[in-house]
Amino acid sequence: MFDGLINGGLARVIADSVKQENLMEIRLRVGRRLLLLTSSAHSPRVYPRLAGGDYIVTKEDIDGIIARATDMSPYSVSDEIIKGYIPCKKLRIGAGGEGVSEGGKLLNVKNISYLVIRVPHQIFTAADGIINEVVTAPTDGGVERHIKSTLVISPPAGGKTTVLRELARLISARKNVVVIDERYELAAVSEGLPTLDIGDADVVSGTPKTTAYENCIRAMDPDVIVTDEIFRPAEIDAVCDVLRSGVSVIASVHGDGVERLAASPAYSKLLDKFELAVVLGKNPVGQIKEIVNL
Repeated sequence: MFDGLINGGLARVIADSVKQENLMEIRLRVGRRLLLLTSSAHSPRVYPRLAGGDYIVTKEDIDGIIARATDMSPYSVSDEIIKGYIPCKKLRIGAGGEGVSEGGKLLNVKNISYLVIRVPHQIFTAADGIINEVVTAPTDGGVERHIKSTLVISPPAGGKTTVLRELARLISARKNVVVIDERYELAAVSEGLPTLDIGDADVVSGTPKTTAYENCIRAMDPDVIVTDEIFRPAEIDAVCDVLRSGVSVIASVHGDGVERLAASPAYSKLLDKFELAVVLGKNPVGQIKEIVNL
């Protein structure tokens, strides 16, 4: 299930507690109960148990996962750890510990005692309900289809990444698509190659979006850029510049609706530039709550 990242008793107790297709997140905190988040409406939070009681996470559990995720070299991914995550093939690992700072700049993270492992699910029907809204039919008898610049909005773990990945896969059959995957979630790149199906899209991973946008426009000639979560003001400004260049953008943002974004001075800029907003819910994950033409 985990390509060797999790093994031994920890792997067995996870496999015995939930079905693989339902597992969404694994949360490990040293000295506390192992927690599994699932897509099941009946048991969304599962605390695995052993014969003697709850499975209590140890520092050895976390150190072993970090060692295997980094090929025994945590220092090789120190830049990513400072940003709060560890790239690892198909899985994204969020990491929390003690920050080491100097002059207001975060230099390192030590004593990592908290891991959140997100388990991606490739759902080839995830965009079926919106693809005909995002990709419009040709007009006046032409053959060219228009790709609407689209914001996918949902709370955390609402299915944004799954929908973005599927849109990239579908659109890449007819347009030049570049996936900007800063945190290795959309394509799950390992050794330069995607481990998830993103169709005929090109992928730029591990690069800050503000840098990747400019480089892609200049060098890769995209019709469409698909990118993970827009968060910082600099990213908002950068994506607005991309839209002004004539390239369509499909991106995600945390939120619970268009109204909340409109009330934010920073995020309201996106609503002025994008053409379509798709709001997802979490019950069930990936539920399309609303489609709004902007």
